[in-house]
Amino acid sequence: MEIDPHIAQTIVENLKGIIRHDINFFDARGRMIASTDRTRIGTLHEAARLAAERKRMVAVDGDGQFAGARNGINAPVMFNGTVAAVIGVTGRRSEVEPFGIMITKMTEILIRENVEQLTRFDRRLMMTNLVSLLVSPQRDANLIDYLAASLDVNLSMPRRAVFGRCTGRYADHTRRDLLLDVLESTLADRPAAVFSASAQGFCVLLDAQGGADGEAGGSADGSTSAADADMQLIERMRQRIERALGRPISMGVGSTAEAARYPTSYRQAQVAVDWLRFTAHAGVIAYDDLDLGMILPAIDADAADRFVARIFADLPPERIDAFRAAFDAYTARNGSVTRAAQDLFIHKNTLQNHLNDLAARTGYNPRRLDDHTTLALAFLLRDYRAFRAG
Repeated sequence: MEIDPHIAQTIVENLKGIIRHDINFFDARGRMIASTDRTRIGTLHEAARLAAERKRMVAVDGDGQFAGARNGINAPVMFNGTVAAVIGVTGRRSEVEPFGIMITKMTEILIRENVEQLTRFDRRLMMTNLVSLLVSPQRDANLIDYLAASLDVNLSMPRRAVFGRCTGRYADHTRRDLLLDVLESTLADRPAAVFSASAQGFCVLLDAQGGADGEAGGSADGSTSAADADMQLIERMRQRIERALGRPISMGVGSTAEAARYPTSYRQAQVAVDWLRFTAHAGVIAYDDLDLGMILPAIDADAADRFVARIFADLPPERIDAFRAAFDAYTARNGSVTRAAQDLFIHKNTLQNHLNDLAARTGYNPRRLDDHTTLALAFLLRDYRAFRAG
């Protein structure tokens, strides 16, 4: 195996802090790739090559004994039964030879830790690419099959998409490794789940243990169904991510689907989480449990803008906002002008005037049920379009 020179340099610098001698790191061909004496990096070392070939320590205790060598010891570093590198310690043989076994074992440990870290990174990168492909409407089937096989992911089982984002409108998701750590630990008992994290949020394709409908395991005796258990797991995940990031988290859940329809489930999860963020709610909601949140995102953007412009005509934004405050208070109090005025800390006649002005300016009277519905939708669409634009 090839050790990255940057990793090798980190290892030698850490080791020198322990034994106070110059440490050299060689590849299995005897070329020095890292050293605490940087002037020697890139040179060939015959004693190191011999140590790798013989798989045992080679000492240097005489000038000219080996080409390119200085006094000291050179010991092979084993990884998975093969020589991964050679570690050398410069100094009098009598002084450095006692460090031979210790320095070799420490190097093996450090290499193993770095290899495991790189392997973990590579696996996460492959998982991220796989999830991105699986939820994309445009797919590369060959690449999906390759990544799934490499990660031992079974794509024949149904899954439901879970998408999460910080609830705050401008919150970032830059702590990707932390997010992945939380997802990994939370999903430890669900090895079939695949997940990723990015600057846009995080996504989990959660295996539906109850089958395509996600309901098997439900019960006549009142025990928790598979779908309910999944929602509880997702809520635990959300709470752990909230604690890790220190900010509110919203998560949407799509319907259970076979692999070909993962993109549909993912889009549903995105719609659900956007609705939670629009309404400033931290929590978990399934797409199928949405009400207006299912309808508003489906309205064509141009049609929505035309509808809002049709209702409010050329009213300035601040005037629309003032009408919105009066309308919301009136609606919240089920048409009681007196109680709505109290909420707004204004006289009821003042509120009456606002409502009358709203009717005059728009042609829609909030006191009439049909007109009230039209105004409510116009205010809501205006806010939602502003949210999406932001």
